[in-house]
Amino acid sequence: MEIGLAIIGNIDQSKSDLIITLSDELKEGFKNKNYGASIKSYTIGVVCVAPQFEQFFKETKPKYTKGKKIINPDGIPFTLEDSFEYSIKIDFDDFTKADKLAALKIITKEILFSLKVLDELKGKFKDFNTIKFKEDLELFFKERKLV
Repeated sequence: MEIGLAIIGNIDQSKSDLIITLSDELKEGFKNKNYGASIKSYTIGVVCVAPQFEQFFKETKPKYTKGKKIINPDGIPFTLEDSFEYSIKIDFDDFTKADKLAALKIITKEILFSLKVLDELKGKFKDFNTIKFKEDLELFFKERKLV
């Protein structure tokens, strides 16, 4: 399964690097896992914007793309297949002031809390082992002492 984090917002480079590194670790840790045919790609947008810019970042609903779809967001074609995506919002001040470990724990907490979206939309995912996915994700964070 492909899993990753997407940065949405205006945070400094060191905090962006934290999110990118965590995303790379998630991708590596889950690349050989299979939870069913319904979701092959799982993306969580990490929204972190300064309070004065929040008005420009509207909350989006979770989005499921069944089958193959080619999108072209930046002039570069990209193929989505059985993908699920949604966003989490983290507090700008708390995140930007936090040290590395605290910042990672903030993201981890929000990711784990956000997994309830799978329960809310489970009717869309006929063949996806939500329980095992949640367990593996929690274990991933526990192994890194982020929970």
